[in-house]
Amino acid sequence: MRFLIVVVAAATMAAAMPSGVAQADDRPRQRGAAASPAPARGGMVRVSSPDEAVDLALRRSPLVGSAEAATRAARGELRQAGLLPNPELSVTAENAAGTGQYRGARSLETTAELRQRLEVGGQRAARVGVAQSEVALAERELLAARLDLVRDVRKALADAIAARRAVAIEAERARLAQETLRTARERVQAGRDAVLQERRAEVVLSTAELGRQRAERMAELALRVLATLLAADAVELSRSDRWFDQIGSAPDGAGAPQPEEAGANPDFARWNDALQRAQAALELERRRAVPDVTLGLGVRRYRETHDTAMLLSLSVPLPVFDRNQGGIARAGAQLSQAEFAADNARRTIATSLGQARAQLAIAWREANGLRRSVLPAAEQAFGFARAGYQEGRFAFLEVLDAQRTLFEARGQLNEALREFHMRRAEADRLAGVPNLPTQSAGDRR
Repeated sequence: MRFLIVVVAAATMAAAMPSGVAQADDRPRQRGAAASPAPARGGMVRVSSPDEAVDLALRRSPLVGSAEAATRAARGELRQAGLLPNPELSVTAENAAGTGQYRGARSLETTAELRQRLEVGGQRAARVGVAQSEVALAERELLAARLDLVRDVRKALADAIAARRAVAIEAERARLAQETLRTARERVQAGRDAVLQERRAEVVLSTAELGRQRAERMAELALRVLATLLAADAVELSRSDRWFDQIGSAPDGAGAPQPEEAGANPDFARWNDALQRAQAALELERRRAVPDVTLGLGVRRYRETHDTAMLLSLSVPLPVFDRNQGGIARAGAQLSQAEFAADNARRTIATSLGQARAQLAIAWREANGLRRSVLPAAEQAFGFARAGYQEGRFAFLEVLDAQRTLFEARGQLNEALREFHMRRAEADRLAGVPNLPTQSAGDRR
């Protein structure tokens, strides 16, 4: 049995060496990963600009961390796809514990055989190709997830700033309504106006207070949405929000986007990667139709004569019934499905980009017009009406109309600025414009 012990030990060491090397390579990575703490989440965060909010979100977002983990999983699958099949060791003892001349171990025949399955037909290369396309697709998914987060954070921050300004507008409306009510009471007490004017002023004040309360609740909801995207318990906005008023020059919203412009969208490349993945999967299924070959080499020991003989074996499955017809048909259909989906997605993305640019231009023109002409005119008209009412030259209804016009203009400008930032975030996402930080939550772990 000495030869058997030697064969078993050699085969075991040969099979264990690649695994041992892999484990040795993995240990530094595992230690490094354990040494890096996970990014802190929760608590209170302070945001002063869109760039700061985006940086916080990319470092703290669980969604981005999940996409990065999926990318690492795809790389692990690629590593696994390139490995050779493990050899098989078999030990057989024959003619043992029988009767007559086979009693005990007198006629024992012991065989030790080492088998190795050989993948023929390029299966291993095809499998690696599929895994490589999976890695590329996962990386595109990660980029798309980060860009989606950037868009959502910019939208949520613009919504929060607009909601806070709406609170200020409604508070100013309530303050002016209070002043108007005080003036109306003075005029009623002096006998210059009827009591009806005072009641109207009270109604205006009550309406303004209700509007202020509603705006405060909407502002709280907007902050909650932003806090969710930032993986925080609460968000504190900086007092300075001058970036919200900066809309730049007029964007070009005319014409359909050029192919190279739409091609900057990472979703285009993602669909190309999906097509390559489907093509690689079809090639793999075709390769799997070729059966593998198993070679065996062994040693047989005859105890009765103390002779030793070599064993050679070859095993090849006969592709009589299963030639992977179903797998090839499935992969071919999935490739066709991916081609149709990619063509539809490309058309949809190009159309969406054109619409987003047109809507951005419309939002810019509205915000620019309200800021440059409508709001100044409304402020001037209200100032004249209030001063004239105090002097008795205008009726109370004219003051109320001018006040309503003023605050409608302020609210429209606030909403137009919000809409502009929303549309710009959407257009940038579709065009793949945002410059992302080089590190994020998963990269820093």
